[in-house]
Amino acid sequence: FALPIVRMTNTLIEPGSVSFDDMIGEIKEGIYAKNWYGGTTSMEMFTFSAGEAYRIHRGKVAELLRPVVLTGNVFVTLENIDAIGDDLEMNQGGGCGKGMQYPLPVSNGSPHIRIQRCLVGGR
Repeated sequence: FALPIVRMTNTLIEPGSVSFDDMIGEIKEGIYAKNWYGGTTSMEMFTFSAGEAYRIHRGKVAELLRPVVLTGNVFVTLENIDAIGDDLEMNQGGGCGKGMQYPLPVSNGSPHIRIQRCLVGGR
């Protein structure tokens, strides 16, 4: 048998009021992390692998980048959200594999969000 553990089920960020064009229009240089490939958490720290990544240059989505990973303290990152889009999208997600108990079906949904001062790395 296995001891019960806390597991993720459904994650949702409610929509705000900012359009995607307005959100990126204010960014001189940045990264647009689109979709998701996977992620992990350890206590308050997280790692998130983007499905696609693009450079934002002078308020426009520009060239495709190599894969990127966002990492940091989840509470600090949540405090650094300065815009929430009006374009909620839900998906069926995948599976939570915590504690080698895979797969627990999960789903998620979010509008676009803009995060200031986020640590981004690549391969």
